[in-house]
Amino acid sequence: MTHFLTDDQKLVQNSVREFCQSPETQEITAAAKQAGGFPTASWEQAAAQGYIAAFVPEEYGGMGYDLTTYFVMLEELTRCGHPAANSMGAHDLGILPLLYWGTDEQKKEFLTPLGSGKSIACGAVTDPAGLTNFPQWGLTAAPDGDGIVLNGGKVMVSNAHVSDTKVIFGKPDGGHFDKVYIVPKDTAGVETGYQEKKLIPGLSDWGSINLKDVRIPAANVVKDNGFGQYWLGPSFMSIAITALVLGEGGFRMAMAYAKQRTKYDRPLHDLQAVSHKLMDMAVQLEAGRDLIYTGARLWDEGRYEEAYRLGCMSKIFVPAAANKVLHEAAILHGGVGFTPQAGIGVMWAASLQLEIAELPADVHKDFLAETYGISAGWKHGQA
Repeated sequence: MTHFLTDDQKLVQNSVREFCQSPETQEITAAAKQAGGFPTASWEQAAAQGYIAAFVPEEYGGMGYDLTTYFVMLEELTRCGHPAANSMGAHDLGILPLLYWGTDEQKKEFLTPLGSGKSIACGAVTDPAGLTNFPQWGLTAAPDGDGIVLNGGKVMVSNAHVSDTKVIFGKPDGGHFDKVYIVPKDTAGVETGYQEKKLIPGLSDWGSINLKDVRIPAANVVKDNGFGQYWLGPSFMSIAITALVLGEGGFRMAMAYAKQRTKYDRPLHDLQAVSHKLMDMAVQLEAGRDLIYTGARLWDEGRYEEAYRLGCMSKIFVPAAANKVLHEAAILHGGVGFTPQAGIGVMWAASLQLEIAELPADVHKDFLAETYGISAGWKHGQA
């Protein structure tokens, strides 16, 4: 994407691309892919460049970039296959409530090392009973003197084990997220290391967090300060960026295949049925890109409710569009599309995760409806 980018943002984009293409980065990336699991060396390399959480203000360890510039970085890292990109969204999910709800003291203590990437965060949301099944969440938080004792667990958490700061989402009051608990990695009673298996393995740490009589000080409770859950918008858009890059990769593969494959001595894309499929892909992807980056620009202008609305829209639309694009691209490849060597079928299967991550579209449609004044009855225990 180059339209509407400033000259400075184009320079950032080119700088990230050059970084990813450097021999040193290529060597570290190859080693990470060979080893599997969380790519520590790649993470440290990206942190040294200032890419990790670059949207965090400089006073709290970040680079102070606006969200649009950060998304340009994230998109380029993802497109180039840099291993750290797989875990940056999970890190951001832990950072965002601290950034927008946290007190100055909480930001200085917890956000600063996370903003520089020297420490790693996770946002632990999903209860074993289900992500949005709030009434049946098993997590308990009992007052204990000047502290809080946590019991329960979270599942399917990215950065679950490796994270130094575990941001545990508390049971909402009134159907909206309104608090998180900051739990340092070495706190007594914290158990991790239970890795979930993904359909398509990736370079990540994805597992469970168990909390057994975990005591934290009251100062580690981060509460909604009136900002609300609008900060989820950038997190939704971040997932959409990953889906967009995946979909665009499939589109490029489909275009190349349709160009080299012939029928009646003509390129396959000369057939109207094929060219129309390709153009449908292009429209879907461009519409998704516009949703994401319009939302980012609204966020940078401080128009948070509007940006949150587009964040919900992008999470609904872009992963589904990418899945559709990859499905059509795999079919276009014929039998080749069902071979692991071609890669396109694997990409299609991988796109399913992005439709599920941080809630499927049905729930986002309820979030979206609320921005139009329509109440989601299920969130209040109603039929």
